[in-house]
Amino acid sequence: MVDKLRIGIVGTGGIARGQHIPGYLRRSDAEITMFCDVNEAALKSMGETYGVTNLTTDYRELVNSDIVDAISVCTSNNMHYPVTMAAIEAGKHVLCEKPLGMNHQQTREMYEAAKAKGIVAGVGFVHRCTPSSRLAQRIISSGALGQIYHVIAIYSSGGGPGSDFPLVWRRQKEYAGAGVSWDLGAHMVDMTRWWLGKEITAVSARLETFVKEARLLSGEGMGKVTTDDASSFLADFEGGAIGTFINTNHFTARGFDQRIEVYGSKGAIRYDQDRPYELQAVVGDDMMRLFAVRGIERPEPYPWVPVPLELRDKWPKHTLTPDFVAAIRGESDFLPTFYDGMRVQEVLDALLLSNEERRWVSLPLAVN
Repeated sequence: MVDKLRIGIVGTGGIARGQHIPGYLRRSDAEITMFCDVNEAALKSMGETYGVTNLTTDYRELVNSDIVDAISVCTSNNMHYPVTMAAIEAGKHVLCEKPLGMNHQQTREMYEAAKAKGIVAGVGFVHRCTPSSRLAQRIISSGALGQIYHVIAIYSSGGGPGSDFPLVWRRQKEYAGAGVSWDLGAHMVDMTRWWLGKEITAVSARLETFVKEARLLSGEGMGKVTTDDASSFLADFEGGAIGTFINTNHFTARGFDQRIEVYGSKGAIRYDQDRPYELQAVVGDDMMRLFAVRGIERPEPYPWVPVPLELRDKWPKHTLTPDFVAAIRGESDFLPTFYDGMRVQEVLDALLLSNEERRWVSLPLAVN
């Protein structure tokens, strides 16, 4: 293992600048050695900002470079598959943003290729890093909530892009695959299956595009928005739990809002990412009896439980790149894997099929 892991980053947009790069800079045993972006002006600016002189507009040059050991894929969704497959072929470790691919078939190929090569392959399900999310997973996986009955997951924004916001790639199906059902929904599907240790076995979805036009990037005229900006779906989990998911840009007058509630036979938790260091919980027969009565009189029936200190080291870093480096060095297994990305993508594909055909779709999907 080299003293410093040499990192190449493909795509220098907001995800790279806000999450991947800051995370790498926190690791003294990693260094960014190369950038790639099709936007030459952005590429030059990033090089100057971070003192990186090896720049290219061709991802193939980066993945095959002998000064790169591991790669962050921070491109539009449609480029995740080709860039990642090229990196795997070159024997490079890969951290790819979510969703892992544009369909389940692609993600299965990515998973199988990475497994065959024996490389470290992670997916940017970054909300696992939130300390209260990690505590929720610890509580549920311990069995403390008993049999899980209900999972209610909301990820929304009341200030989503309107028609005056440009027609960026996230609003175009050919580049994004889908809208909030994938962009926000991927995180919620990942977190709930991680918390429960159970897969989703069926979905019934409704997707909508309320804002149907957006300003062209040229500033002249309007173009059609082809991705959803609101979605909801019901889900069956292994073991019988009922899931209710909402992902939308249209919770009017609300800002960023990510919440999950889980109700079981022996207790319940309520997670709110706005409170990253604490989690509402009621666990055990005595607490359940007490709060079932007192809850009638209290607007917030569950007490706030502080996150233990050992689970607090991820916030406010809000990035998985330190865990990616640690996984490569054999120091940690916290990193979400390509297997996770593949199973999440299968659910995302099922959402589109369910919405299109107006029916329940069972999982796993048939493989061609």
